Amino acid sequence: MASPPPSIDGSYERFYAERSGSRVYPTEFVVRTFLASYPGLNYPKPQAGERVLDIAFGDGRNTVFLCDQGYAVSGIEITEGIVRQTSARLSKLGHQADLRVGRNSSIPFDDGHFDHILACHCCYYCDDGETFADNMQEYARVLKPGAWLVASVASRSSYIFKDAIALEDGSLRIQADPYGNRDGYRLHAFSSRDQIEVYLSPWFEHFSFGFADNDYYGVSERVFWVVCQKREAS
Repeated sequence: MASPPPSIDGSYERFYAERSGSRVYPTEFVVRTFLASYPGLNYPKPQAGERVLDIAFGDGRNTVFLCDQGYAVSGIEITEGIVRQTSARLSKLGHQADLRVGRNSSIPFDDGHFDHILACHCCYYCDDGETFADNMQEYARVLKPGAWLVASVASRSSYIFKDAIALEDGSLRIQADPYGNRDGYRLHAFSSRDQIEVYLSPWFEHFSFGFADNDYYGVSERVFWVVCQKREAS
């Protein structure tokens, strides 16, 4: 697997190190998807003891939430430093999770290991030499047949793509990240739910969608929520 621009690993490790307090809060769409019921959401809720993989867990905000539900939680992040930081936070809160170094296209777990994957604001990050399709193929590999993916997918109209350079594979090279973490890195973007479904259909089916259009005091975050089931034969 090709390495990403060298800055992203170190910049994210420093970013999460600055959030050293033990208290963290889960992402709203994650809480709603895992705990609430909606007419357009087709998602059998995980049961206690089922295996859930938290991809790009960061400061552990959703990892803690998943542990609180009684799931068997694992997670991957891009540096050993982030793994250590978040493992220490979980320990202080009385939780344990199997946290490892990994990437979207290289997940260090066996085939068919998980009942669910949570990919919150991360599945569309593409290492150089890799594509969004490589990420999805790897996600499908570690899911059991019939298992579920819960993910957020970036909208092409979201703030992060301002002045970004569009590439032939549908990804964009970021040029103006207001947080300073992703400049030079490639993120994949989508413009519609239909576009996402067509792209993911080789590996997944039974799609549910949501969409958020948030203005965080001048930062316009637009993102799709997608819940889908791994195809039995994928």
